[in-house]
Amino acid sequence: MTPYQQMEQFSLAYIKAVAADAGYQVTRPAVDTDSVDGVLMADAGRRPRIDFQAKSTSQDVLGENELRFTLPIKNYEDLRADTLTPRILIVLLMPQQFDEWTSQSHDELCLRRCAYWLCLQGQQATRNISSVTVELPTANMFNAAQLQELMQKTERGESLC
Repeated sequence: MTPYQQMEQFSLAYIKAVAADAGYQVTRPAVDTDSVDGVLMADAGRRPRIDFQAKSTSQDVLGENELRFTLPIKNYEDLRADTLTPRILIVLLMPQQFDEWTSQSHDELCLRRCAYWLCLQGQQATRNISSVTVELPTANMFNAAQLQELMQKTERGESLC
């Protein structure tokens, strides 16, 4: 695999681990034509779903209260669209060195760094032609508790933004 493919697979593994911890499944569309890398799904209640676009970076993009991430304009436009199924962007910060991504002992498997999420639905159009920088609040840590809250909002028909 190329380093880019490794980063993509690692970010998807991270998302699947968080989803499993929260009690949800992750499915992947056969083709990503609409900036949807996967779907977070519940198998109870009204069976809420959240589409997600997964990104990762090892660059120093973390500020005091936000992560600044440069998103391709196509992804931005697709994620800000008014869709029936809510969509979020998930960005995983990861170490630069491959050998620092994980550590393992007989007691634990550690996936390094942290992911954050952002809802872009309803955001303003941009005049940019190639990319737009978005700010993901560090309060939006992608973890089991926040994912459960997002799913509950989705089940109630509330906005994630």
